[in-house]
Amino acid sequence: MRPTLVGVCIVVSLAAFPCVAPAQLLSLDARKVGLGGLDLHRGGALSRYNAAYRAVPDKEDPWHAKLTIPIPLGIIQALKDSTVLHPDSPYFNPLQAANYLLDLPIFLEVKKVPAPTNDIAFGIGKDSFSIDLGKAKSSVPVDPFGFGGSSRPIDLGFGIKGFRASAMLWIQDEVDFQLGPRLIDFLHNGQPAQTNTLYDATGSALAAGGFAPSLGWAGRISGKDQDGVFVGVTGHYYLGLAYGQATSDGGFITGDTLFGGTSPVTPSLGMTTQYSKLGHKMGTGIGADMGVVWVNGPLEAGFGINDVGAKITWPDTRIDTLYFDSSAAVNSTVSRNLQNHVQTTTKLPVTYVANAALDMGGGTMVGGEILHGARGTEVHMGVEQHFGPLALRGGIARDQQKRVQFGWGGGVRFLFLSLDVGFATHSTPLSDQRGVTMATSLSIY
Repeated sequence: MRPTLVGVCIVVSLAAFPCVAPAQLLSLDARKVGLGGLDLHRGGALSRYNAAYRAVPDKEDPWHAKLTIPIPLGIIQALKDSTVLHPDSPYFNPLQAANYLLDLPIFLEVKKVPAPTNDIAFGIGKDSFSIDLGKAKSSVPVDPFGFGGSSRPIDLGFGIKGFRASAMLWIQDEVDFQLGPRLIDFLHNGQPAQTNTLYDATGSALAAGGFAPSLGWAGRISGKDQDGVFVGVTGHYYLGLAYGQATSDGGFITGDTLFGGTSPVTPSLGMTTQYSKLGHKMGTGIGADMGVVWVNGPLEAGFGINDVGAKITWPDTRIDTLYFDSSAAVNSTVSRNLQNHVQTTTKLPVTYVANAALDMGGGTMVGGEILHGARGTEVHMGVEQHFGPLALRGGIARDQQKRVQFGWGGGVRFLFLSLDVGFATHSTPLSDQRGVTMATSLSIY
């Protein structure tokens, strides 16, 4: 097996792995960043995931903003890295480009996560080859990993007497990746390469999008004034505009000898794709959001769940396969259509949020929330202290990778505006150390 092919495998592994480590505390709202990712003021994830919050009366909260505008200082930092982002540049860095793609550079990276630096040792014999990545082997993913979820970037509607009619845009994306056991042994465990052996990795990806006419109701079922129990439910009729899905198993097979012969390695590739493109018959499905909120004086708690039963049926799907034919000409592939105009289904991931908040008086608020999505569970806890127009914030969180992260910051309000700054730690599998991101935003009240 040639060292250049090994290098390709390493680069692919390192480039893919940052996908699982996006900074979970980051938000477009610097107040939320300073609270360790917590939504403390009945906004953000609370109103997004809990339909009952539409019926909860507004409370006297001087820091509940109507609009938050991020100040994208990170773009300036990204422009300085333009030479490493352009593929034609001699300084092109695909790892940095992938990081910017997965984590948009809205805010400033105050402290970057250091990557482990040490020499990589190669062991080369007459017919043997091994590699020791040292500390960098922690970047080789041993377990399955990926990223994805669902979002609603647009949700427009109107309401009357608790009822609300709306139309929302929904998007789903999902990526999974897994190295094969022999490739893990070679890259992570330092096992020597073997002859006549398959070194492969499997992967899958899904992307779908559409819109959904929706009808819901939210109201109080007990209590009065600010207090009581509030419930909400919204039904969706999902219309899918387009979707695509791919699964693959690719790698290479070593020959009879590692160094020598006309074919020391043979590519191995199998891929199945299925899609319903824009213009095909739309996918259809139904689902619902539900939520409940309890408010008793300074204490409130809620639970909301989204996309229950949301299975999308696509009536006009094409399924293809792509594979490498080692018996044909060099580097040739054969594509064969399997089926056309077939029915397939996808399912939106169910997401829920549980939250609690307490106004302790004297300008002090504390709270916590648990947010569960397609990729795991996040836990956020935070506290905010007001001193007139000044607010100080702090928080702690456990991200989807089960790592503890921290947030802190503050803000100054003048009339109907506030300038807020928040700091958040974040990690990557490439290092045990944390980086720090600074978020800045302007809020309108």
